[in-house]
Amino acid sequence: MKINPFKISLFFTLLFLLFSGFGLGQTKEIDSLEGKLKTATTSLEKISLYDKLAKAFIHNDISRAKAYNDSLFDLSQKEGNQKMKMTSIYNNGVFSRLKGEYTEAEKSLNEFLDYTLSIKDSVEIVKANYQLGSVYMYLDKKEAAISKFFEALEYLENSDDVVQKGKVLNGIAIVYSQTSQYEKSKEYNSRAVTIALKEKDSSFLSILYNGLGITLKNQDSTAKALHYFEKSLEIAEKTNNLRTMGYQYRNIGIIHSLNEEYAKAEPFLVKALAIRRQMKNKSTIGGSLSDLANVYLETGRLEKAEVYLKEAIAIFKENKTVSNENTMYYYLGLLEAKRGNSEKALALMDRYYITRDSLQNIDLQEKINDIDVKYQSEKKDKEIAEQQLALADSRLVIQESNSKTRTMSILIVSLLLGSILLWFSFRQRQKRMQQQLVAIEREQEVRTLESLMEGEEKERFRIAKELHDGVNGDLAAIKFKLTSLLETNNQVINEAVAMIDNSSEQVRAISHNLVPPSLRDFNLLEAVATYCENMNAIHDPEISFQHLGEDIVLEKKLEANLFRIVQELVTNSIKHASAKEIHVQLSNVEENLQLTVEDDGKGFDVGNIASDGIGMQNVKSRVEYLGGLMDIKSDTKGTSFTITITDKSERA
Repeated sequence: MKINPFKISLFFTLLFLLFSGFGLGQTKEIDSLEGKLKTATTSLEKISLYDKLAKAFIHNDISRAKAYNDSLFDLSQKEGNQKMKMTSIYNNGVFSRLKGEYTEAEKSLNEFLDYTLSIKDSVEIVKANYQLGSVYMYLDKKEAAISKFFEALEYLENSDDVVQKGKVLNGIAIVYSQTSQYEKSKEYNSRAVTIALKEKDSSFLSILYNGLGITLKNQDSTAKALHYFEKSLEIAEKTNNLRTMGYQYRNIGIIHSLNEEYAKAEPFLVKALAIRRQMKNKSTIGGSLSDLANVYLETGRLEKAEVYLKEAIAIFKENKTVSNENTMYYYLGLLEAKRGNSEKALALMDRYYITRDSLQNIDLQEKINDIDVKYQSEKKDKEIAEQQLALADSRLVIQESNSKTRTMSILIVSLLLGSILLWFSFRQRQKRMQQQLVAIEREQEVRTLESLMEGEEKERFRIAKELHDGVNGDLAAIKFKLTSLLETNNQVINEAVAMIDNSSEQVRAISHNLVPPSLRDFNLLEAVATYCENMNAIHDPEISFQHLGEDIVLEKKLEANLFRIVQELVTNSIKHASAKEIHVQLSNVEENLQLTVEDDGKGFDVGNIASDGIGMQNVKSRVEYLGGLMDIKSDTKGTSFTITITDKSERA
């Protein structure tokens, strides 16, 4: 599996949508503010100017921004101005986030949120929730992030602050984009675009161009994505927004990398890294280092790639972004494979896959969707409650009036029936929405399983090719040179040649197990038969294969999954069952495909099977992907695994 370089740093690029461009400072405005500060005579004037200057420098000079904010804190505390003191704490939370100090940012922003809740200031509550959602995005806590965004959106429903609402809508769109729910992301993004166009906010529009570019890229429309990234860069250069420029240089470089135009990609990525080092944002520096490391790997500059990867690992480890740190080990594995260090490469790849599996949270999308549905449901319930309250008020007025006519009675009944019908209609709509969500989640799970398995097959093919073309070729060359010395009849040389022959056979066996030629060139039956024959030759148990019924015709990716299941189950029997015989049977009768693997070994307790083991988890994942059912029977006389596949939609 080749990791898409765009997705490695996608985390940081998407977060750009939240923050870049808001509050762009202009040089003239800053000069004017600093001039006013020099002539300010009252503490209140100075406090206000310190706050404005801190915010003006936030995207171009974080050190000067923090210096002004420290002055704001000190003077506010001295003057007993609690509101501006808390504003300085809020500013500190934003600065800490921009510097990659997420624990400090979370602490400051939560302190500010507690204060805003105590004074019931809805405007400041929205700001606090929005910034906390942003911090949780960096910490890869997507459920917490979207909760904060929806809390902010709830306060904004009846607010006139459409710009802030656009930011929050954009944050929600990013969470859905990060979890590959692109239609949901487009829904919220389009609402944000409407606001940006109406308000004629070019900086916000630049952010949305970036988001649109990312969505198009993920749909393999790289040419269109490049167009929107360049439009976003054009706005950033006009406003001299270094942070935005850094992100767009990186995006454009990545598009060229995806098109394997590494000579074009490198200058853009170098510019992005230079800006990010200048801004001293460690998180984005790590992303740029990994981007350039990928270019150096692809162009054969392995030493430089290694230096960049190790620096990126140190940054991700310091920031506790485990997922991004783990991806760097995948790249190190590729690097060692290119050097011919197959043992190191496999160890690094194992580390990557094991860590990746432990990080996966299959409930994440469901939790995020639950929050969305809950928000929409509560909003509808609130509307219904308001309607019911209005109805109750109407009934009270009617009861207290002196004109209780028949017409009024009919009106009341009509309103009541209308409310009941509206409630039932709403409930039906909610049920349909839930059903659609379940269907979407199932489809997403299938796509995820499919992409993981296809990626694994590609990685097996690549490693097998490295072993066959690299290690095996080297062994053959060594054997040739030693054979030329056999005229001396040296016994040691003869033994060395024999050892090389044995090593070559082992490498060939490993290579063929990773990507069986018979599976690639022929079909599933040929591959399983050949595999059983080879395993029978090198292991003690007698391994046999039998085919019953019609020929089996499947797509190659389905054949590969069935073959991997056979490999895993046969290997388990050899390692753990102490069996004398292992039987593998494939039957295809009346369009029912059935795989059976059984042995006469010592058996095990099916009730205590280690389902969390990597081997059995792989088998279960593949069976689920194939839409099959697995039955396990085991006692002291042996073990039998039976897998039945009846879903014709998965068949070729």
